[in-house]
Amino acid sequence: MRFANFALAAFSMGSALAAPAVQQPHARALAVLSTATSTVTTVKTTVEGKLESVSQLVVKINSSANSTALVPQLEQSLLSIAGEVTKIVGAVLPIVTEGVPTLAEDELKGLPDLLNGVLSIANGLQSTAEQIVNGVGADVLKAVKPELQLVLSTVEPIAKPIISLALGAVGDITGPVVSEVQGLVGDVEKVVGGILSPVTDLVAKIL
Repeated sequence: MRFANFALAAFSMGSALAAPAVQQPHARALAVLSTATSTVTTVKTTVEGKLESVSQLVVKINSSANSTALVPQLEQSLLSIAGEVTKIVGAVLPIVTEGVPTLAEDELKGLPDLLNGVLSIANGLQSTAEQIVNGVGADVLKAVKPELQLVLSTVEPIAKPIISLALGAVGDITGPVVSEVQGLVGDVEKVVGGILSPVTDLVAKIL
């Protein structure tokens, strides 16, 4: 029930945020880039703290005589992480759905921070998911499977609009910042397409 309520809330939040204010495309792109970068930075800091708490909780579960008593805490922590990551979608999706105008290179300076933030979040989720899968008993793992799948499922929805934003803003211009952005886009695509897949597949097989 908690999982279903969270999914409904996330959908409602995304729908509410998808109605942008009227603004010139170029100015709006700059505003959304600034907001997205700020949002990712904030979410990254918050998620890192929550992932550390999850890691400590996994250790407690392993050393507890009654590990199932700690399952609700682990479930709630995972739901909280998924909720934080979902905030990024609302910050980026409006401009992506409208189309992203090409920006000048000196206006792209925030993109590397944005992409690096997404990479850091994705890698942190992957590492923590692996710790949970490899570090708790079968009963606990089965109990938190829906929440763990939810956390992993947030990576692609945040990565795709960020990639679309980056590529749209870069367009066909060239320069050092553009090269850095293109390299980071490739790194994000690898995380989504290759690094997370084994963990996601492993979680899906939990009975």
